Amino acid sequence: MIVQRLTQSAEVPFDQANLAEHCRVNTEDAPELIRHGIAAASELEQYAQIALLDQTIRVTLERWPRCQMLELPIVPVLDALSVTMTADGAAFESFGVITGMRPAIRLGDVRPCGQIVIEYLAGFGEAATDVPPDLVHAILDQATALFDLRGAGDGKGNGMSPHMARVAARYRRVAI
Repeated sequence: MIVQRLTQSAEVPFDQANLAEHCRVNTEDAPELIRHGIAAASELEQYAQIALLDQTIRVTLERWPRCQMLELPIVPVLDALSVTMTADGAAFESFGVITGMRPAIRLGDVRPCGQIVIEYLAGFGEAATDVPPDLVHAILDQATALFDLRGAGDGKGNGMSPHMARVAARYRRVAI
């Protein structure tokens, strides 16, 4: 399975003034702080396999797995109509979509053959105000940790602030 994030918003998933206030810094440090906020948001997205702001996701499979249902790897999926599928380049429409934080595709009566390409829109919305407050606070906390420590680390942990690790764990799927 190949998973690609094709489009990403140019917006940031947090309020920049809230980030400066959370970090207790003045405006002259704001550009560096915003870079830390973007890095924290990206780290959260990758670790929890979520899309904070709307993104187009492409999943490529060499063939459909043996099961009838396929969980989509990056969540949430809020609009079932955003999901499209092709089988060997031809449109395939014999499927249903389960939306939400655990989205999946359930096959209908026909099984697709050949290389499967699934594209869908994942994310909480288009603006920072659409992102759940616990995720925003986790980003602010991680950005503060990155800003305060700037390169210091013990090399033993995963580099995430304890708060971001707890919040990300709630959104992350368990993989076996």
